[in-house]
Amino acid sequence: MLLSKNELAKLLKDRETIYSFLGRMCEKEIDEKLLDNLLACKEILKDNSIVNSDSTDVKNGFEELHSYLAVLSGEREKLSKAVLELAVDYADLFLGVGHFRNKGEGIPHPSESTYLGGYLYGDVVEKIFEAYLEEGLVKSPDFNEPEDHIALELYFMAHLCRKASTCLESGTYQDLLKCLKTQKAFLDEHLLKWAPRLAEDIIRYANTIFYRAVGKIMKGFLKIEGENVGRLVEQAKSLL
Repeated sequence: MLLSKNELAKLLKDRETIYSFLGRMCEKEIDEKLLDNLLACKEILKDNSIVNSDSTDVKNGFEELHSYLAVLSGEREKLSKAVLELAVDYADLFLGVGHFRNKGEGIPHPSESTYLGGYLYGDVVEKIFEAYLEEGLVKSPDFNEPEDHIALELYFMAHLCRKASTCLESGTYQDLLKCLKTQKAFLDEHLLKWAPRLAEDIIRYANTIFYRAVGKIMKGFLKIEGENVGRLVEQAKSLL
């Protein structure tokens, strides 16, 4: 079933929102300002088609996230304590601290090279670097992780969703098709090969409700993407 142009536009923006959200969750530690912002965004996310999808993991993830944040609402002391707890959990999950402390148990490094090859800076990094460069993107010098870090791969997909929205709005449907094909290729060749396993590991090893919820959202969202991005390509073809 084909979507209307307005439905397609909303879906592209909703996908960008979730990719950007997950990218930020994985990029660095959570601070008080972000926790406040997440609580304020609760109403906005209610209308997100991904949040309202049939994915149990996505729904449960966001419900758990909202419940966690609601407890902190207006409680500065609790908020400050939560920031410290989340910083420890982030270090365990995304900086390899838990993996080192538990002698190999946990997430070694949230990168494609590590998950697929067992070590950092594998051959895939060059391929991903080229994919970014083709879109005119380069990694910020302030970000010390490799190009195949989960946050950068998620942000790259957010960029492609944003670009697709621009193409749809301007009526450049050939460019829209090309952009959606790029999204499908990146998902098939990179993200979907390893990020679902990372999501499962986040759920398994997280010590906070917050990051377990993030893992569930990532798991459910990537499953949705794997099932639907091909349909978006066909949708773009119908507009030509």
